[in-house]
Amino acid sequence: MKKIFLMNILIVAIPFCFSQQALNIQTNPSSQGDAIIGSWSLVMQAFDDNNNGKLDDEERKKGSGGRHFYQFNADGTCLIHTLKLKGSYELKNEAGKQRLYTYIIDEGTKTPENKWYVISVSKTELILLSQDKYAFWIYKRV
Repeated sequence: MKKIFLMNILIVAIPFCFSQQALNIQTNPSSQGDAIIGSWSLVMQAFDDNNNGKLDDEERKKGSGGRHFYQFNADGTCLIHTLKLKGSYELKNEAGKQRLYTYIIDEGTKTPENKWYVISVSKTELILLSQDKYAFWIYKRV
């Protein structure tokens, strides 16, 4: 009887000892990055000329326009491109860098759309670096 009582206490107490943050467990896209949730329209593409992974002022000045769109929802779904294709996304920490994986969902099949490095995200601007680390894509919130 005492063993059962002690087991029940442990089962109830252990979850309170460890927070999800302490265990680095992320259960849904919303907990991974509320800042990214919303609609984003591409305003510029710029090359990382010096390969430093940062968008420098000179690189920004040389940027050119483009057409692309994302709408990230709190439930992990998204709309992609100006065609607003249905999709999903995941934010992951890999080797100390935040990665954004986007997928197009077509007839129940999940197809990779892109794998980004998230450089920065604010209330008004989202800067992504392409998976080959060659080009920045700068979005504004719409």
